[in-house]
Amino acid sequence: MARVPRAVLCVQHQDDCPPGYVGQRLVDLGAHLEVVDARQGRLPDPREFDLVVSLGSDDSAHDDTVPYLRQEWEVLETAVRAEVAVLGICFGAQLLSVVLGGSVAPLPDGPEIGWLTVRTDHPEIVDAGPWLIWHLDAMTVPPGAVSVAWTGRATQAFAAGRAVGLQFHPEVTIEAAQVWAAHYRDHLVGLGIDPDALLAEIRVRDSESRRRAHELTDRVLERLGFFALDPGASPDSSRTQSA
Repeated sequence: MARVPRAVLCVQHQDDCPPGYVGQRLVDLGAHLEVVDARQGRLPDPREFDLVVSLGSDDSAHDDTVPYLRQEWEVLETAVRAEVAVLGICFGAQLLSVVLGGSVAPLPDGPEIGWLTVRTDHPEIVDAGPWLIWHLDAMTVPPGAVSVAWTGRATQAFAAGRAVGLQFHPEVTIEAAQVWAAHYRDHLVGLGIDPDALLAEIRVRDSESRRRAHELTDRVLERLGFFALDPGASPDSSRTQSA
Protein backbone atom coordinates (compact mmCIF):
# COMPACT_ATOMS: atom_id res chain seq x y z
CA MET A 1 0.00 0.00 0.00
CA ALA A 2 1.29 3.47 -0.89
CA ARG A 3 2.60 5.64 1.91
CA VAL A 4 0.54 8.50 0.50
CA PRO A 5 -2.12 8.49 -2.25
CA ARG A 6 -0.47 9.44 -5.55
CA ALA A 7 -3.47 9.32 -7.88
CA VAL A 8 -6.64 10.91 -6.49
CA LEU A 9 -10.01 11.11 -8.22
CA CYS A 10 -12.03 14.10 -6.98
CA VAL A 11 -15.67 13.95 -8.07
CA GLN A 12 -17.05 17.49 -8.12
CA HIS A 13 -20.75 18.30 -8.53
CA GLN A 14 -20.83 22.09 -8.76
CA ASP A 15 -18.31 24.86 -9.36
CA ASP A 16 -18.46 26.32 -5.83
CA CYS A 17 -17.68 22.97 -4.14
CA PRO A 18 -14.06 22.29 -5.15
CA PRO A 19 -11.57 20.12 -3.20
CA GLY A 20 -10.34 23.27 -1.44
CA TYR A 21 -8.12 22.86 1.59
CA VAL A 22 -8.41 19.07 1.55
CA GLY A 23 -7.23 19.02 -2.05
CA GLN A 24 -4.48 21.47 -1.19
CA ARG A 25 -3.13 19.15 1.48
CA LEU A 26 -3.27 16.14 -0.83
CA VAL A 27 -1.22 18.04 -3.42
CA ASP A 28 1.23 19.11 -0.69
CA LEU A 29 1.76 15.42 0.03
CA GLY A 30 2.61 14.70 -3.60
CA ALA A 31 -0.77 13.58 -4.94
CA HIS A 32 -2.00 14.30 -8.45
CA LEU A 33 -5.67 15.32 -8.37
CA GLU A 34 -7.90 14.46 -11.30
CA VAL A 35 -10.96 16.65 -10.72
CA VAL A 36 -13.97 15.42 -12.71
CA ASP A 37 -17.39 17.08 -12.86
CA ALA A 38 -20.03 14.38 -12.39
CA ARG A 39 -22.49 16.44 -14.46
CA GLN A 40 -20.30 16.36 -17.56
CA GLY A 41 -20.26 12.71 -18.52
CA ARG A 42 -18.66 9.38 -17.74
CA LEU A 43 -16.62 9.08 -14.56
CA PRO A 44 -13.26 7.26 -14.63
CA ASP A 45 -12.77 3.75 -13.28
CA PRO A 46 -12.01 4.26 -9.56
CA ARG A 47 -9.69 1.24 -9.58
CA GLU A 48 -7.17 3.38 -11.46
CA PHE A 49 -6.76 5.59 -8.38
CA ASP A 50 -5.40 5.32 -4.84
CA LEU A 51 -8.15 7.49 -3.38
CA VAL A 52 -11.60 8.69 -4.46
CA VAL A 53 -12.96 11.93 -2.96
CA SER A 54 -16.64 12.74 -3.50
CA LEU A 55 -17.49 16.39 -2.79
CA GLY A 56 -20.50 18.51 -1.90
CA SER A 57 -23.62 19.44 -3.87
CA ASP A 58 -26.98 21.17 -3.64
CA ASP A 59 -28.52 17.95 -4.95
CA SER A 60 -30.01 15.34 -2.63
CA ALA A 61 -28.47 11.90 -2.30
CA HIS A 62 -31.99 10.46 -1.86
CA ASP A 63 -33.26 11.99 -5.14
CA ASP A 64 -32.83 9.31 -7.80
CA THR A 65 -33.93 11.76 -10.52
CA VAL A 66 -30.52 13.49 -10.30
CA PRO A 67 -28.99 12.49 -13.68
CA TYR A 68 -25.51 11.53 -12.48
CA LEU A 69 -26.51 9.85 -9.24
CA ARG A 70 -26.71 6.25 -10.46
CA GLN A 71 -23.32 6.50 -12.15
CA GLU A 72 -21.65 7.87 -9.03
CA TRP A 73 -23.25 5.22 -6.83
CA GLU A 74 -21.72 2.63 -9.13
CA VAL A 75 -18.30 4.30 -8.98
CA LEU A 76 -18.35 4.35 -5.18
CA GLU A 77 -19.62 0.76 -5.01
CA THR A 78 -16.80 -0.34 -7.31
CA ALA A 79 -14.24 1.51 -5.20
CA VAL A 80 -15.51 -0.02 -1.97
CA ARG A 81 -15.54 -3.55 -3.42
CA ALA A 82 -12.00 -3.08 -4.77
CA GLU A 83 -10.82 -1.66 -1.41
CA VAL A 84 -9.89 1.65 -2.99
CA ALA A 85 -9.89 4.32 -0.29
CA VAL A 86 -12.92 6.64 -0.37
CA LEU A 87 -13.52 9.98 1.35
CA GLY A 88 -16.98 11.52 1.10
CA ILE A 89 -17.61 15.13 2.12
CA CYS A 90 -21.16 16.39 2.82
CA PHE A 91 -23.20 15.20 -0.20
CA GLY A 92 -20.35 12.79 -0.99
CA ALA A 93 -20.60 11.35 2.52
CA GLN A 94 -24.34 10.91 2.08
CA LEU A 95 -23.79 9.04 -1.19
CA LEU A 96 -21.24 6.86 0.56
CA SER A 97 -23.71 6.13 3.37
CA VAL A 98 -26.32 4.97 0.84
CA VAL A 99 -23.79 2.80 -1.02
CA LEU A 100 -22.84 1.13 2.26
CA GLY A 101 -26.46 0.41 3.20
CA GLY A 102 -27.36 3.57 5.11
CA SER A 103 -30.01 6.14 4.28
CA VAL A 104 -30.41 9.87 3.70
CA ALA A 105 -33.43 12.07 4.43
CA PRO A 106 -34.19 15.77 4.95
CA LEU A 107 -33.42 17.11 8.42
CA PRO A 108 -36.83 17.24 10.13
CA ASP A 109 -36.29 20.65 11.73
CA GLY A 110 -34.63 22.34 8.78
CA PRO A 111 -31.00 22.94 7.79
CA GLU A 112 -28.06 22.77 10.19
CA ILE A 113 -25.70 25.66 9.39
CA GLY A 114 -22.87 27.35 11.30
CA TRP A 115 -19.59 26.84 13.10
CA LEU A 116 -20.47 24.02 15.47
CA THR A 117 -18.62 21.68 17.77
CA VAL A 118 -19.24 17.97 17.38
CA ARG A 119 -19.26 15.08 19.81
CA THR A 120 -16.65 12.52 18.93
CA ASP A 121 -15.73 9.04 20.08
CA HIS A 122 -12.71 9.03 17.76
CA PRO A 123 -10.73 12.28 18.11
CA GLU A 124 -7.83 10.53 16.40
CA ILE A 125 -9.95 10.89 13.25
CA VAL A 126 -12.23 13.89 13.89
CA ASP A 127 -11.72 16.29 16.78
CA ALA A 128 -14.49 18.34 18.37
CA GLY A 129 -13.97 21.36 16.15
CA PRO A 130 -15.71 23.69 15.71
CA TRP A 131 -16.30 22.77 12.07
CA LEU A 132 -18.27 24.53 9.35
CA ILE A 133 -21.52 22.59 9.08
CA TRP A 134 -23.95 23.34 6.24
CA HIS A 135 -26.49 20.72 5.21
CA LEU A 136 -30.19 20.18 4.61
CA ASP A 137 -30.19 16.36 4.60
CA ALA A 138 -28.95 13.91 7.21
CA MET A 139 -27.34 10.51 6.74
CA THR A 140 -27.41 7.44 8.94
CA VAL A 141 -24.34 5.49 10.00
CA PRO A 142 -24.32 2.50 7.62
CA PRO A 143 -24.61 -1.04 9.03
CA GLY A 144 -21.24 -2.23 10.28
CA ALA A 145 -19.69 1.25 10.14
CA VAL A 146 -18.26 3.10 13.13
CA SER A 147 -19.95 6.30 14.30
CA VAL A 148 -17.11 8.82 14.57
CA ALA A 149 -18.75 12.20 15.26
CA TRP A 150 -22.18 13.77 15.54
CA THR A 151 -24.14 16.81 16.71
CA GLY A 152 -27.43 16.75 18.57
CA ARG A 153 -29.17 16.73 15.20
CA ALA A 154 -27.16 14.63 12.78
CA THR A 155 -24.34 12.20 12.13
CA GLN A 156 -21.22 14.18 11.20
CA ALA A 157 -18.70 11.41 10.47
CA PHE A 158 -18.47 7.65 10.10
CA ALA A 159 -15.81 5.14 9.07
CA ALA A 160 -16.15 1.73 7.45
CA GLY A 161 -13.17 -0.23 6.18
CA ARG A 162 -11.26 2.02 3.78
CA ALA A 163 -14.08 4.59 3.63
CA VAL A 164 -14.70 7.73 5.67
CA GLY A 165 -17.71 10.05 5.41
CA LEU A 166 -17.65 13.63 6.72
CA GLN A 167 -20.92 15.56 6.82
CA PHE A 168 -19.23 18.87 7.70
CA HIS A 169 -17.06 20.99 5.38
CA PRO A 170 -13.33 20.99 6.22
CA GLU A 171 -12.48 21.77 2.59
CA VAL A 172 -14.17 25.17 2.28
CA THR A 173 -11.87 28.06 1.36
CA ILE A 174 -12.66 31.71 1.94
CA GLU A 175 -13.28 32.08 -1.81
CA ALA A 176 -15.89 29.30 -1.82
CA ALA A 177 -17.47 30.66 1.37
CA GLN A 178 -17.92 34.08 -0.23
CA VAL A 179 -19.77 32.50 -3.14
CA TRP A 180 -21.98 30.50 -0.78
CA ALA A 181 -22.83 33.52 1.39
CA ALA A 182 -23.83 35.54 -1.68
CA HIS A 183 -25.69 32.76 -3.50
CA TYR A 184 -27.65 31.57 -0.45
CA ARG A 185 -28.16 34.99 1.14
CA ASP A 186 -31.97 34.97 0.95
CA HIS A 187 -32.12 31.38 2.16
CA LEU A 188 -29.89 32.18 5.14
CA VAL A 189 -31.89 35.28 6.04
CA GLY A 190 -35.08 33.21 5.90
CA LEU A 191 -33.55 30.83 8.43
CA GLY A 192 -32.69 33.71 10.76
CA ILE A 193 -28.97 33.50 9.96
CA ASP A 194 -27.04 36.69 9.22
CA PRO A 195 -25.00 35.86 6.09
CA ASP A 196 -22.61 38.77 6.67
CA ALA A 197 -21.89 37.63 10.22
CA LEU A 198 -21.40 34.04 9.05
CA LEU A 199 -18.98 35.15 6.33
CA ALA A 200 -17.14 37.42 8.77
CA GLU A 201 -16.63 34.45 11.09
CA ILE A 202 -15.39 32.34 8.18
CA ARG A 203 -12.87 35.09 7.33
CA VAL A 204 -11.66 35.30 10.92
CA ARG A 205 -11.28 31.53 11.12
CA ASP A 206 -9.72 31.10 7.66
CA SER A 207 -6.11 30.58 8.74
CA GLU A 208 -7.16 28.20 11.51
CA SER A 209 -9.55 26.42 9.13
CA ARG A 210 -6.78 25.78 6.62
CA ARG A 211 -4.47 24.37 9.28
CA ARG A 212 -7.15 22.18 10.83
CA ALA A 213 -8.33 20.93 7.43
CA HIS A 214 -4.77 19.87 6.63
CA GLU A 215 -4.43 18.09 9.97
CA LEU A 216 -7.80 16.38 9.50
CA THR A 217 -6.77 15.24 6.02
CA ASP A 218 -3.67 13.62 7.51
CA ARG A 219 -5.72 11.85 10.17
CA VAL A 220 -8.27 10.62 7.64
CA LEU A 221 -5.51 9.33 5.38
CA GLU A 222 -4.04 7.43 8.30
CA ARG A 223 -7.47 5.92 9.03
CA LEU A 224 -7.68 4.92 5.36
CA GLY A 225 -4.41 3.05 5.71
CA PHE A 226 -1.91 5.36 4.05
CA PHE A 227 0.56 6.77 6.58
CA ALA A 228 1.30 8.38 9.91
CA LEU A 229 2.80 11.85 9.54
CA ASP A 230 3.82 14.56 11.94
CA PRO A 231 1.50 17.56 11.52
CA GLY A 232 2.72 19.86 8.78
CA ALA A 233 5.14 17.31 7.33
CA SER A 234 5.36 17.21 3.56
CA PRO A 235 7.04 14.08 2.18
CA ASP A 236 8.18 14.33 -1.45
CA SER A 237 6.29 17.59 -1.59
CA SER A 238 5.82 18.66 -5.18
CA ARG A 239 2.81 20.62 -6.33
CA THR A 240 1.75 18.64 -9.35
CA GLN A 241 -1.55 20.47 -9.59
CA SER A 242 -3.22 23.26 -7.69
CA ALA A 243 -6.37 22.33 -5.80
